Amino acid sequence: MTQGRDDAPQFIEPIELPDRPFTARNIADWRQCPRKFLLSWFVPREETRRFLGGPATLHQALRDALVDCYRQGGPREVPLDRVEAIFEDGWDGSACADSLEEERLHAQGLKMLRDYHASHQRPWPRAIEVDLRMEVTLGDHRFVAVADAVMREEDGGVNAMRWLSSRRPPSVNEIFESPSWALLFACAREHFPDEDVSVTMYSLRRGSGHRVRFREDEFEPLVSWLTRAADRIRVATEFPPETGTHCRWCRARSRCPALR
Repeated sequence: MTQGRDDAPQFIEPIELPDRPFTARNIADWRQCPRKFLLSWFVPREETRRFLGGPATLHQALRDALVDCYRQGGPREVPLDRVEAIFEDGWDGSACADSLEEERLHAQGLKMLRDYHASHQRPWPRAIEVDLRMEVTLGDHRFVAVADAVMREEDGGVNAMRWLSSRRPPSVNEIFESPSWALLFACAREHFPDEDVSVTMYSLRRGSGHRVRFREDEFEPLVSWLTRAADRIRVATEFPPETGTHCRWCRARSRCPALR
């Protein structure tokens, strides 16, 4: 609220954002830099590509290959050469910093795929969904999370998986402290209401993963963190920039007034 020239109170309307669900990344962007959040909602994908870098391009090519593999039946059913071909189709070395990074990441990607394919020849787990987008209502807001694959485990449970290719994947403790993983769990629990639901972070570099189930006392504070932030975003009238080291790889860098 501000005062006008006649000293009558003037109310500033909140910025009207598109009516679409929040992701955990949206909330993290807003907490890191409100302007990054605002601009990221409107920046076209083609503008963000050049700020993603080689590691992000590597991860997308790996994900494309594994999603296709499980869509066709999984590593037991799909030959390695097809998995590698999908990876090659999705690989874009132009996003790398130089030719050395391009060569290194490409070789790492092929090794990760070969190791994963070789170590997943058992009939379990089997994919019941791939690239599954799930929505849930928390508080007064819609949220969305995506599972790379949803597996039916040998114990009968439903496991929403994400593959990570980062050098330092989260530890078990970090997963339990992460609103992103809590949101994936919330969405999976809503989507599969009668199932024993878990979520798994699988590190492609390490060839292993963490499968977790959130208890209510672990889950509720993270959900509250998301909904409180969403409450504030929906009534915000200003989205000031917060500059820092994160600006270097910001998806909205080309449009940010603080970096001009």
